[in-house]
Amino acid sequence: MVLLALFVSLVASNNGYRVILYGAWYNFSLGLIMSKCSTAKYSKQPQLPKIRSLASILCIAIFTMPIAQAASCKLPKSYYKNVSCTTSRGHFLAITDFGAPVALIDSRGKRVTDLSDYQSADGNKIAGGLIPVQRNGRVGYVNLQGREVIPAIYDRLRESEGWARPVSEGRIVVKSNGQYGVISTTNQTVVPFSSTFSDIDNYRSGIARVSKNRVISWLDKSGKTTADPDARTTVKTSSSNTVNTDSAIPPRSQLPNRFTTLQAQQQDGKWGFVDEQDVLMITYSFDEVRPFSEGLAGVRIDDNWGFVNLGGELVIPLNFDNNVIDTDSRYRDVTAFVFKEGKAWVGNLKNGDKVCIGTESNIVSCE
Repeated sequence: MVLLALFVSLVASNNGYRVILYGAWYNFSLGLIMSKCSTAKYSKQPQLPKIRSLASILCIAIFTMPIAQAASCKLPKSYYKNVSCTTSRGHFLAITDFGAPVALIDSRGKRVTDLSDYQSADGNKIAGGLIPVQRNGRVGYVNLQGREVIPAIYDRLRESEGWARPVSEGRIVVKSNGQYGVISTTNQTVVPFSSTFSDIDNYRSGIARVSKNRVISWLDKSGKTTADPDARTTVKTSSSNTVNTDSAIPPRSQLPNRFTTLQAQQQDGKWGFVDEQDVLMITYSFDEVRPFSEGLAGVRIDDNWGFVNLGGELVIPLNFDNNVIDTDSRYRDVTAFVFKEGKAWVGNLKNGDKVCIGTESNIVSCE
């Protein structure tokens, strides 16, 4: 327990020393933890249920961390001290010890984008060839060649997802003077800023859901109001009365998802997804895919798996190694990288037990 507490405190401290401290602690305690894992799994003494449970938790916590965080994130060699992966394959974010961005570098460790003029940059939201940045507390977007294509003039967002939104289908939800609006990737206003907007969702298949004056509506990519994609015109009750389903809008969490019919399709050796009209909705970018399940689809590039949502956004990065799954013959009849009841199998522990994640990429029990 002392070792565990020490390890947690070290990992939670300075990010620049995390890898070194973790490696040293890991090598020192590998034999001890494996012994505890074995004891927890195979001991038949009835007086030790709590010890078995604790040891099992330790096993999952220790051995899934490399899988979930660094299994396929291969950082390049460079002279930068602090480097992390981003959602743009082949690009890595270099930062200072204090977290300020320095540059985007490529897989050879060469600088491709200078970010030293900014206070922060979000490498987890690179989309449409743009990365969100901040200067003097204002938000803008820089392309991967280093040009500030959207000046840092917008408000920081105060959302659970962070201070900026990624590009979504060529559109970006931003705030100005506390008001939501939508701009294009060339900084043209698509949806004018208004205090009546309480929220605007990212675009999916050309439509964004908007909360305006406590009323839900939908906008197309030109900013014009469009029909509710989930609306049913009328339904008949048992008394033969006709009821308009638009009269009562359910809470956001209860709204049905329109985008549940995307099907995998292959072209020129790459996989993407099309809708029921065979219109391409997610580009042919992947070496292998899984069908959509619970709003997410597993996708593979090279040997690494992640998950995209129905809008084509990589919401769970490519952090999971395909070889970890393939080498375990015990689970050949079980489909990996498919969500079912809020969990998906994404890897194996050293002892062969399965590792599962939830829809937020958090480690969960596979049972």
